[in-house]
Amino acid sequence: MSDPAPPPPIRSPCASRRHALLAGLGACAGLLHAPSRAAGPPLRIALAPFLSPTALLNAFRPLREHLESALDRPVEMVTEKDFRSLVEATRRLDHDIVQLPAHLARLAMSDWRYQQVAGTLEVLDVLVLVKDGGPIRSAEALKGQRAGMLDPLSLTATVGRRWLQQQGLADAVEVLALPSINNALFALDRGEVGMVVVGATQLSAVPTNTPRTERVLATIGNIPGPVYIAQPGVAATELERIRAAMATFKPDPARPLTAANSALHPLDATRLAALDPLAAVARQALAAAR
Repeated sequence: MSDPAPPPPIRSPCASRRHALLAGLGACAGLLHAPSRAAGPPLRIALAPFLSPTALLNAFRPLREHLESALDRPVEMVTEKDFRSLVEATRRLDHDIVQLPAHLARLAMSDWRYQQVAGTLEVLDVLVLVKDGGPIRSAEALKGQRAGMLDPLSLTATVGRRWLQQQGLADAVEVLALPSINNALFALDRGEVGMVVVGATQLSAVPTNTPRTERVLATIGNIPGPVYIAQPGVAATELERIRAAMATFKPDPARPLTAANSALHPLDATRLAALDPLAAVARQALAAAR
């Protein structure tokens, strides 16, 4: 399957394009893999929407195929239109397994009785990117610019907004929520935003037609990668089977290390507890939106 066409400029609404992609997600997923011969109902795994749907499903195809083989069960991977929609679907128990940014996974475990299945990357650097060769050489030069970030509930955007506050730029930079990392890189290339905030490993998973004209202005912290969690309706015996299957996934050494291509293992209690302050921010944001 070819990569999706470049997203439209920010000045033209991009929601309709993403909705169209999502509407065809079932067909897209069917094209990405042959029907499984395994019996039984499919295991439904929802992925955090940090890439366009096609790019996301392509990136995670090796894990899906591994799980189908290890569990001898069909596996469906889907996504939602944005992080808020994914959180609401998680609260409704729409999916068996959900991959969430670590702080939202912690919230779901604390508030909605989800159980951890596996963590991904131990550490994910968060980068502030600007246009290579452009005029922005310091944080001060960002005044009056626009910043492209993922949904405000994403962990990279939470860290990015904190960085702007620390630089005294919270009221001097307009933050735009963009639907994907590849969309943000297009916006940066076209000069529609002066900076974007991304996870370093996310850059390795963008489609090949994405412009790579960025330069790193700052590395603003590190965060754990996304975490897979299981809704409370998943039986204990099945949960252990899924954990064991994920633990035997072998990353491809020829591919970059990303959330889709990393060893899977649980986060320990100390690492999870360190996420509580960020989970509290997300909890307040969700309550305010009701």
